[in-house]
Amino acid sequence: MRLVELEYNEMNSSKMAGEVIRLPSISSFSNSLTGVPLSNSAKTRSSSTITSKMAVISEESETTRTPRALLNEDSQFEWCGLCFDDYSDPKMLPCYHSYCSRCLNEYIDQTKDAGSFACPLCKIRHAVPMDGAQGFKPNIYINALQATKNIKNTICETCDDGKTLAETYCLECEQNFCTRCGTIHLKMKMSKSHHLVSEKPGEHGQKMTSRSYCGEHKQEIDIFCFKCRMPICENCRDQAHEQHNTQNIKEFANEVKRELTESVDFLQSYLPSLKERLRDVENHDEAVLSIKRHLIDQIDARSEKLHREIEDLREKFITKINSEIQIEEDRLVIFKNRVTEAITFVSSQVAAAKHCIDFGSNQDIAVGKETLQFHLQEASKMLPVGFIPRFDINFLEPQSAETITEDLFGKISKLGSTTVTVTEVGHYKVPGRHLIRGIAPVSDGRAWVICGFDPRLHLLNRLGSRLRTIKLGNDIDVDYVTSDENDNVYISCRKNRCIKLLNKDTRIRDMVVLNDFPRGIALSQSGDLLICLAKSSTYDKYRPTDKNVVVKYSKVGSKVVAEFERANIQMKYPRRIAENLNGDIYVSDHKEGCVHILTHDGKVKHRYTGTESTKLGEPCGITCDRYGHVIIADYKSNCIHLLDQQGQFVSLLTRSDSVMKQPFSVAVDADGYLWVGGSNGVVKIFRYLL
Repeated sequence: MRLVELEYNEMNSSKMAGEVIRLPSISSFSNSLTGVPLSNSAKTRSSSTITSKMAVISEESETTRTPRALLNEDSQFEWCGLCFDDYSDPKMLPCYHSYCSRCLNEYIDQTKDAGSFACPLCKIRHAVPMDGAQGFKPNIYINALQATKNIKNTICETCDDGKTLAETYCLECEQNFCTRCGTIHLKMKMSKSHHLVSEKPGEHGQKMTSRSYCGEHKQEIDIFCFKCRMPICENCRDQAHEQHNTQNIKEFANEVKRELTESVDFLQSYLPSLKERLRDVENHDEAVLSIKRHLIDQIDARSEKLHREIEDLREKFITKINSEIQIEEDRLVIFKNRVTEAITFVSSQVAAAKHCIDFGSNQDIAVGKETLQFHLQEASKMLPVGFIPRFDINFLEPQSAETITEDLFGKISKLGSTTVTVTEVGHYKVPGRHLIRGIAPVSDGRAWVICGFDPRLHLLNRLGSRLRTIKLGNDIDVDYVTSDENDNVYISCRKNRCIKLLNKDTRIRDMVVLNDFPRGIALSQSGDLLICLAKSSTYDKYRPTDKNVVVKYSKVGSKVVAEFERANIQMKYPRRIAENLNGDIYVSDHKEGCVHILTHDGKVKHRYTGTESTKLGEPCGITCDRYGHVIIADYKSNCIHLLDQQGQFVSLLTRSDSVMKQPFSVAVDADGYLWVGGSNGVVKIFRYLL
């Protein structure tokens, strides 16, 4: 017997593991400036953008092209994010992201809706100008960056001697000047507002010099008003802003530049690791294709040996191989595009900020501070990028057989070669010594926890300290909690037959009133509420005639938008529920001992029952991380299962009661820590996506 066996090891990077990544604080001026007005939804759009893109990516069948510029160590994002080629007539959107004029026009034509379109990168919506992309400002920062490369060894075009080397370049006049001529050029009435670019940074680190003048007083703008959030001249200050808090705009811009530079340097330090991870994905992609070729060659050799009588069996095995390889390629598409998107996003934010720092005028920097800081903060949320599940796919030939059967021909063996380990970093015992029924992570490394069917909610941090306890009322029976990105907590009140909403100000109201018993709940990507509804309050009271369902309520809880019946998905008692990035719905069925995997509209994809060596006993808590991996707590076997985006087994995160006894609830917080709740009121926090 021959056994094809290939093994791949997860890349270890000191940059990508063992630490919580946080952007250096730049909040001291967060309320001082404004750039593009941002709604609450826009401020959280980065994660939803990733989610929507991942959902599309997961449906693609082929690995997408990786732009070479992404892997270029010297790249400063000097290429269009739509065509991945050098900029041609770059236009800058109000969010500071730039694209070729032609590319942007095509994108607007394809995606505009009701007179607006979303930025391809950050998804902030902008109104479409009357003349399309031409209505947006040219990106003079990119033009300036390109100009700096052409100044060296050029001659000043205004000096009479024809020998004086040029040190500056006027973007408007497209002329080279020496330092003296450039200074004179900016003093002339017709050109005093022009932009002079130099190869070497000036006194304050800027490579572009320009002056702006007040439209009313014709005086140079050199003050920033914090109350009005606008640059002004001295006359404006004395006449209309004398009671306002102001500062010399050059001083303020220098302060902002120092803060932005710190954030840029921090994010830029991670780009090599991100690019190395992308190379790793591409190498694995090539290895998977090599495996495919090797396995098909092996199957062909055996097919030739058994001749025509096994031709039909050969086709069956080729189909199976292609199916498994397709799953691998789909997974690589998801991860590769996730890493690509992270590099694109981080590179763009770094470039936008650096361009503004290097070439922006004082008022540009002052006005753009809030927008640039926001995007740099959003970029930091994309770090790190996690791990790649690996599998060994083998073709196993039988020892011997008398007749030509499928078993005689061989079988496809697929074994996961990724081992994911978690490390405990926090531990807490909730008063009451009951089962931890639900965990709802919120911001700043905290989570709301419920123990038993107790009406109290406990707020814990990752160090295992209890920060606060809220009592909902003596008659409240809490079964589960979940949360959204705004720290609102949704509470499933089983015997009260309702869903309550606890906002971040700890105000409570009824959101949905139900006729049946709600158990697990989850929020969909669209913000709708998924609810497991049962006819009996506990699974041991289940009757075969019970019609237990999964229901989707609208965002405001006012109406049912979908109902998935037990008859359609063969479930007995839906206990907990989660939605993945691709829209798949995962439902743990306590009575069936499995997890049902459904499409977004409730059609059955398949059921997960565990592995041959570790079958699911009593699956309870389910959650999905930001990369689409699914985590299942198995109360009976003391195990926590990790699945990939397609619902296939990857690894066991815990496998014995010495690590976590009777795990019942699981959740992953925004920083990638895994929270697990079990029996006796025990909550443990593990390092997971770090």
